[in-house]
Amino acid sequence: MATVTFDGVVSAQAVAGETVTLHVTKPDSTIETLTTVTLADLSYTTTKDYLPGTYSVQSSIDADNLYKAALSTTISFTVSLMDRTITVNVSIA
Repeated sequence: MATVTFDGVVSAQAVAGETVTLHVTKPDSTIETLTTVTLADLSYTTTKDYLPGTYSVQSSIDADNLYKAALSTTISFTVSLMDRTITVNVSIA
């Protein structure tokens, strides 16, 4: 598994504590929903462990009484196979 970090920034029309939803499309085409909240600087971040494969993610923030909902572009990313090592020992008696 690899830890993937998602982060971004919401426009100035947001306030700290607003919920941001991330829609992650997995290699098997199922969609996983992650949520996080905006920080004081209107950024957001969250992490999740994923197995190797190709994924895509899109973030969104809901409408409120002043502003429309917003949807980011979709970004694709690939989690590569992880490295591993193997050793061998030889003993002669």
